[in-house]
Amino acid sequence: MLLKKLKLKNIRSYKEFEIEFPKGSILLAGDIGTGKTSILLALQFALFGLQPGQKGASILRQGCDEAYVSLELDIDNKSVVLERTLKRSKNSISQESNSIIINGEKEELSTSEMKNKVIEILEYPKEFAKKSNLLYKFTVYTPQEEMKDIIQERPEIRLDTLRHIFGIDRYKRIEENAQIFLQKIKEVIKIKEGEIKEINILKEKQTQKTENLVQLNREINNLNIEYKTIEKEKKDAEEKLNSAQRLIEQKQKLDFELSNKETELRGKNELKSRLDRNIFTLKNQISEKIEFEEEKLLNIANLLLKKKQMLEELNSRFLNINSKISVLESKKENALKLNDKVSSLENCPTCYQSVSPEHKDKMSKRTKFELEDIERELEPKIIEKTAILRDIEQIKELIRGYEKDKNEMESNRIRFQHQKDIEIKIKSDSIVLDRVLAEIFQLEKQISEIKIKIASFLDSEKLFLKEKNNFEAANLKAKSFEINLAQKSKESEILKLNLEELKEEITRKEKIRSQINYLRELQDWTEEKFIPLMITIESNVMIKLRNEFSKIFNEWFSILVSDSLSVRLDEDFTPIIAQQDYEIDYEFLSGGERTAVALAYRLALNQVLNSMLSKIKTKNILILDEPTDGFSEQQLFKMRDILEQLKSEQIILVSHEQKIESFVDNVIRIKKEGTSSIV
Repeated sequence: MLLKKLKLKNIRSYKEFEIEFPKGSILLAGDIGTGKTSILLALQFALFGLQPGQKGASILRQGCDEAYVSLELDIDNKSVVLERTLKRSKNSISQESNSIIINGEKEELSTSEMKNKVIEILEYPKEFAKKSNLLYKFTVYTPQEEMKDIIQERPEIRLDTLRHIFGIDRYKRIEENAQIFLQKIKEVIKIKEGEIKEINILKEKQTQKTENLVQLNREINNLNIEYKTIEKEKKDAEEKLNSAQRLIEQKQKLDFELSNKETELRGKNELKSRLDRNIFTLKNQISEKIEFEEEKLLNIANLLLKKKQMLEELNSRFLNINSKISVLESKKENALKLNDKVSSLENCPTCYQSVSPEHKDKMSKRTKFELEDIERELEPKIIEKTAILRDIEQIKELIRGYEKDKNEMESNRIRFQHQKDIEIKIKSDSIVLDRVLAEIFQLEKQISEIKIKIASFLDSEKLFLKEKNNFEAANLKAKSFEINLAQKSKESEILKLNLEELKEEITRKEKIRSQINYLRELQDWTEEKFIPLMITIESNVMIKLRNEFSKIFNEWFSILVSDSLSVRLDEDFTPIIAQQDYEIDYEFLSGGERTAVALAYRLALNQVLNSMLSKIKTKNILILDEPTDGFSEQQLFKMRDILEQLKSEQIILVSHEQKIESFVDNVIRIKKEGTSSIV
């Protein structure tokens, strides 16, 4: 996982803020109180929401009712954006909405769904689902002061915390659950022993009922022999009855067929009458013949089209000549106005000299010549305009005549086509009428034949009644035997069921006896092997972890302090600081040495966890908040060695130490203007 971009709105000291995280080591630099740690809290909120016991007021900017956080991540080359909002209600501040965007596809989630989705994406183990923040805290971001608190905590509390971090607490839970399971096994054994007490009594009942079943089956066999004779008599009577029944059914079938044929005949006669009426009516409709020639209609349509084209040409010429006349009349009017204006002038409007009569006369003559030229050009155009208007009216009159003729011929064409359709309909109905007449003749013949056949079945009903009485007598006798046989068979079935139930009950109790033996073996195995094994495994895992943790802890610590000091972990994971084989109490260390112990402990814990949980997506990112608090100048420069040895793809450091700026790839400066933090 790599951090890409963080957007904040109304989060702590940030009113509206956006920051991008490059790859490599990043220093969030700035004075104390500028809001550096707030960025780390915002990252944690974006990933996991409000922490247990954390109030929304610790995140929401003072005086604001809503807040928003958006964190963009790169996880396995997938773009993931986490969005969360806070909202102030009347009595509290709570998370309002959550959403996740993966490669552009957005999904709205509840707070719990969002947490589970983030855990799934980060591939945290399922056993850490309820303590996911704890895993993030000790693999990615642990405030330095909290790590110092863990080091100084009572051994039993610190050991319990580390059990949770490493997931070793599950062995203790397994041991406790095994004790509960053991108690349950003992209770089940007592119950099952009570269930198998009557097994011998049940076996005696099984023997007695088996003898009764054998006797009953003999009686059923004797009844079956007698029943076969009676069943044959019943079958013979039934065959005779069925034969008589078939005669009745044949007569009923003929009666039904006769009814259908008579109904069909009535329908055909009605159809014949309707066709006769239709043919008569249609013939009356075409008594008057209508003549129509398609060629004449086409000729008139062509003439009409030509005249309309001529009309369009004349209208075009009229518009053209009319435009020219308007231009000439406009020139004429302008010349007259100019002449009147010159005649009335006393002084020239340009040079202000007086205008002589000779000049006015000269101008008047020039205007007169222009007017004569305009009149000569205007007169033939007016004559041409009049001629065009006359031609237009003549063409319009011809068009009206042609359109009238065309409409009349189109009406005749429709009537002519209707007449043709009626003639076709008359021919079609005549063909149908001939076919109907033939069908009527055939139906009358078939009805006569059916009536003759019906007459041959007059005595079939008397024969049917006789055979029916014989069959009922045989059937009654057979039913009496059937009832007796059924009663005996029912008794046999009940006995069989009882025997089956007894067998199942005995089998079940035998299985319970086997289960008791198995449960006793399981009880012995759990008490003598499984629980001791869990205790041994837990002890071995803790020893292995402590050895690896202690080795890495000492390696990181040796980088930060002089060779005179060394560290290791005791059985409770308590740091033991030694100087020349003498142990030194943590309280007697300098501030820088305490910070070195906490930082080395933190980095060792991070490395062990990432080694154990190698598939988690947060193993390539590390956040250190004020890791050099109390460091000497020499120790500060050793941070360079630490940053070079850390294998994380992205390291975020929060510090106000300027010297660290030369150790990192990127520096982001945070400052405060008034109550707001900015970059």
